[in-house]
Amino acid sequence: MNHRRTHLRAQMRRNLVTCLCALVATTASVCAVAAPSEKPNILMILADDLGYSDIGAFGSEIRTPNLDALIASGRILTNFHVAPSCSPTRAMLLSGADHHQSGLGTMAETLQIYQVGHPGYEGYLNERSFSIASLLRDGGYHTYMVGKWHLGLTPGQSPQARGFESSFVLLQGGAAHFAPAPGAITSADRASYRENGKMVTLPPNFYSSVGYTDKLIDYIDRNLGDGKPFFAYAAYTAPHWPLQAPDDRIDNYRGRYDAGYDAIRNERIARQKQLGLLPPDFRPAALLPASPMNPRWDQLSPEQKKTEARKMEVYAAMVETLDANIGRLVDHLKSVGAYENTFIFFASDNGPSGEKVDMFYPDGPNNDNSYENLGRRRSNIALGTRWAEVSATPFRLFKGYPSEGGVSVPAIVRMPKQSSSQTKATQLATVLDLAPTFLQLAGLPNPGDRYRGESVNPMTGTSLLPLLTGKTQRHLPDGNLLGAEFGGNRYVRDERWKLLSVHMKRGPQPVAEPPEWKLYDMMRDRGETTDLAADHPDIVARLKQGWVDYAKRVGVVLAPGVIE
Repeated sequence: MNHRRTHLRAQMRRNLVTCLCALVATTASVCAVAAPSEKPNILMILADDLGYSDIGAFGSEIRTPNLDALIASGRILTNFHVAPSCSPTRAMLLSGADHHQSGLGTMAETLQIYQVGHPGYEGYLNERSFSIASLLRDGGYHTYMVGKWHLGLTPGQSPQARGFESSFVLLQGGAAHFAPAPGAITSADRASYRENGKMVTLPPNFYSSVGYTDKLIDYIDRNLGDGKPFFAYAAYTAPHWPLQAPDDRIDNYRGRYDAGYDAIRNERIARQKQLGLLPPDFRPAALLPASPMNPRWDQLSPEQKKTEARKMEVYAAMVETLDANIGRLVDHLKSVGAYENTFIFFASDNGPSGEKVDMFYPDGPNNDNSYENLGRRRSNIALGTRWAEVSATPFRLFKGYPSEGGVSVPAIVRMPKQSSSQTKATQLATVLDLAPTFLQLAGLPNPGDRYRGESVNPMTGTSLLPLLTGKTQRHLPDGNLLGAEFGGNRYVRDERWKLLSVHMKRGPQPVAEPPEWKLYDMMRDRGETTDLAADHPDIVARLKQGWVDYAKRVGVVLAPGVIE
């Protein structure tokens, strides 16, 4: 509770300052307020491992009033796609190029020996790729970042080296959300934080979503009066494991998940149909078969059910806390006069995580996973496969896979000066489209394949502005194909057809095997329930050739012996 009292006091101080500014508005030097700018501010908000159905507007029972309110002056994108995993998505967001080109062909943590040394598998955002922060800074923008970097560990690979004027970042892919308990450091506490390139220690009352928001508000306020627009990248680490949240938020969900996986998933599907996200006859994805690794709810003991329900209570609390801090950020922009001229885009970096936390953070003597401590400092738990399936409702699988549950994420966009909700955008769009969108918003040219005298990977996405402003009803050019690959699992698709190769062996971990391609009609079957490959050999042949072309163009490196 101490951290909540501290941040409530901070909010009260900011509110007082805002009131004083209003009283002395004739003296411009007293308070920082947003000076008029012809160019819009850009706020990119990225959640970490948030599933498609985890916010209220996408069917969730989790309280997300601030994101839901953002839609009232914005628009839902129901068909927004990212990479199957976190750092590849982040590389594509900043560079506008496929992650196999921009250095994260796979995550640095999962790099295989046969991939080492190949271009695009450096394990960081490489020098041959743009950084949208550098381009916007060159174009007259302030550039700020808080949260998860995950694009390189050295100073030359840092946010400062890639165009961010001010930053407070977690370098690695994950960490505990609270500051470490004194004298009881856990494996999840062993993470590196840097502010403007200098190593920093977390304050004792730190909680990730709150601390990142405080920093970003501070950065924005420093330069409000100078008339320059800003690009702010809020890369929150919630709700990535280890699952941890403030006690009062967890208490809001006590008992809410006692009914189990299927009951919550069915509730979400019903709400998605009521909201018009799904047609009445939508066929949800099939769940993984029951196994010792993935038991059904009715196969759990009472103690196991109690623990599983608690995990989801903590997860929901993390999402609610994230939403509350997004609300704080938006409210602050309104209070300083910056909101009206701000473009806001919210999305998740990939689908929900079905990973086991001890793969990366082994249990140690300082972990406390007793039921009473779950969700608190020193606990070390993850969502698990079955709750990840619920989070990805109504789609198949989750993070790590190019099935819809791994790459379809909730997305919300709000245009500058927009005051009313627009109809849902159902057109296929991807994270590759964001960098070109930001450039067009800023009135800056796309540099093509050269930057500062060097050859670079060109941006391959398409600006969303024509779609968002009603100038077109289509987004992807005719004949354009999208490809993706992670861990040997891959897909290639157009707006209607998706050719997918996903392999499951000994549980839900990616393995590379000789492929079996399956064909799905995304207009009628986003649940990926019915393989139509045998019925449409011509489409399969066209898309398989599209996969080969994509893999060669971006430099995909598959395991030896895997045929394309």
